[in-house]
Amino acid sequence: MSLSGLILDFGGVIVQSTKGDGWEEQVADLIEGILHGTDTDTVSPTDADVNATRSPLVTRETIVADVVAGETAVKLLRNAMSRPRFPEEVSHESYVLDFIAADWPDEARELLQPHASEICYSVGINQEIRTLRTGILELLAWCKKTGIPVSIASNALSGQVHRDFLAEHGLSDYFFAEIYSDEAGVRKPNPQLILQAAEAIGIPVDQCWYVGDRIDRDVLCGVRAGVGATVLTPVPGASTRPFTVLAEPTYTFDNPAGLLKHLQGLSS
Repeated sequence: MSLSGLILDFGGVIVQSTKGDGWEEQVADLIEGILHGTDTDTVSPTDADVNATRSPLVTRETIVADVVAGETAVKLLRNAMSRPRFPEEVSHESYVLDFIAADWPDEARELLQPHASEICYSVGINQEIRTLRTGILELLAWCKKTGIPVSIASNALSGQVHRDFLAEHGLSDYFFAEIYSDEAGVRKPNPQLILQAAEAIGIPVDQCWYVGDRIDRDVLCGVRAGVGATVLTPVPGASTRPFTVLAEPTYTFDNPAGLLKHLQGLSS
């Protein structure tokens, strides 16, 4: 089975993540600063003095509780959205106003609205501690050496978090394109995400392989998009699939190192 282009998921393929301790408190710090005038980038000294004497629009306890509740609700929604054929992504504004601040005063919601992307970035960067998966550096180097273009098609609350991670680790130049759901407006298993990633590298989708770590989002999305092969690199301890998905991967490997070994064997 020939390979002309490689499309990767981000989480579970490029990186493996663990939960960040106290992430909700860090997000609450940002929101509290926006609401109560301690964000020095947006509030003048005079306003800060006035705000310090006011009762808070939303208490710290409520902010923390609703940040956690909002993320929990969105996770449930994401699971449900693995069922439709063409699911859309929750926008930054909807994430903040509909899932975190749904019951907050109008004044608070209006203050948060222009900061929705900033808040989503804070959730994304603080909620997970990311480390590179075994073999990913070698896989990317091999693709570059052999002339196989690589792109990313990934669900993301904030794709900018992923872009910044790659830049910080010196990996950005390995990718011809990075397609993230929050920027594209659609999420896997919507095939449009993979189709956009294939188009970005100029390779017909049926000549691309798609690599992901989940059956219900990644393998199913690859099948719907018509990729040449779907590759599963499951992450140990991953959450249980919420419902039966009949799609099956073409190949399954423990990690990207296993995929690289397979590709090297095909080319020898």
